[in-house]
Amino acid sequence: MWLWLVVLISTCFGAPRTFKSCDEDDTSKTPGYKIASEMLTKSINFSADPCTDFFEFTCGQWISSNPIPSHKTSYSQFGKLSDRVQEQMRDAFESPEIFPSKSMNALKYMYHKCMDKEQLNKIGSTRLLQTIRSYGVWPMVDGNDKFRVENFDLTSLLIHVSEVRGLDVFVANYVSLDNKNVSRRVVEVRTAVAESS
Repeated sequence: MWLWLVVLISTCFGAPRTFKSCDEDDTSKTPGYKIASEMLTKSINFSADPCTDFFEFTCGQWISSNPIPSHKTSYSQFGKLSDRVQEQMRDAFESPEIFPSKSMNALKYMYHKCMDKEQLNKIGSTRLLQTIRSYGVWPMVDGNDKFRVENFDLTSLLIHVSEVRGLDVFVANYVSLDNKNVSRRVVEVRTAVAESS
């Protein structure tokens, strides 16, 4: 007990701390600082009393200026940024511009192929049905008379889905740093989370 008290006192009253001072010109004049301060200022509801409702004070303007889109359950600065990036990508892919980058032109070509409704309508559901049938007989597609319970193996189906589609069916596994020893890596196995974009 006394040892902790000595350590605490020596830490608090020991050698004076020196803090590196930031020159105002170093931070407050950078473009990132200006953008961040404008975003924060636009989010604040100055008419709200921070002592009464701190959340309304800090986020009130954000909520009123950025309603949650009807197709989403939540909305944040990251969501807004993601929407803006998607819009810029769509504009780039739909522009007549030919880019100097082969990769960008390949992405643009793939985008146009995916958006070609006329060609997709010609193909119809053929490829989709082929993909579904590659997993085995499915009563909703092939009819109940072709499905045989004794030929159905859920484990093989889930392995096939995971291999072909790269989907985590019931469990997700990945390699991460060991929290107890960051020089090591561990394989983590967790319950899979259904994601959609």
